[in-house]
Amino acid sequence: MKKMPLLFGLALLFLLSGCPAKEEFPVIIPVGFVLPVTITPTSRTTQVGDTLWLEADYSDSLVEKNSGRRYRVRPQDLAFTSYVNYKHLLGQGQEPVGVARSFRIVEQLGRAPIGGSTSGLFVPVYDGRRYRARIGLIPTRRGVTAISMSVTAGGWRAHGQFLPFLTFSPDAQGREQKAVLDESHFVINDGQANNFSLFAQHVRAFSLEPGTPMLQVLYEQKGTFTVDVR
Repeated sequence: MKKMPLLFGLALLFLLSGCPAKEEFPVIIPVGFVLPVTITPTSRTTQVGDTLWLEADYSDSLVEKNSGRRYRVRPQDLAFTSYVNYKHLLGQGQEPVGVARSFRIVEQLGRAPIGGSTSGLFVPVYDGRRYRARIGLIPTRRGVTAISMSVTAGGWRAHGQFLPFLTFSPDAQGREQKAVLDESHFVINDGQANNFSLFAQHVRAFSLEPGTPMLQVLYEQKGTFTVDVR
């Protein structure tokens, strides 16, 4: 009988040793980046044949959109695929029409080949420290025109994936923290001189409606430049 407590204790120890330890999952930190460009001149009107200059000149120390912190992002760390979208705004209640092929493109620095009726690529040059581009956009067709910038980072399926080139210290509870790719976006002219009121006059502005996702708000109000080509 004296052996029973000992046997019970050994059995309990065996059972406990066989239980897997509770897995600790990392704390997820969503990370997306802000890409600044300019389009000039910024006036509400331009003439057929005049040149709008799309320019980029920003450090590879990019602003992270959620925290406002800066992180160095090189093409080998995270490849951005950027697009310029060209649309005529035909009025409230009417669908915009793609007019990419009505623009003549002057590539002074970087590339911006037209890839279809609505959009083309935007490929700045990276010199090891900065991303730079100077692209002339020359409209050949009259009408209120919206020029929008969009970007995918790391490919279409990369959203939500870990970013191993970014490392964080453990949080206050000692838990591991890992960066996960969130949406990135462009900001044209610091999101100010974009003629958004002209945009809202000629097409339904979803960004003014309650409940619109923030990415759509940023796209319309910060990443779109609107001009009346006469």
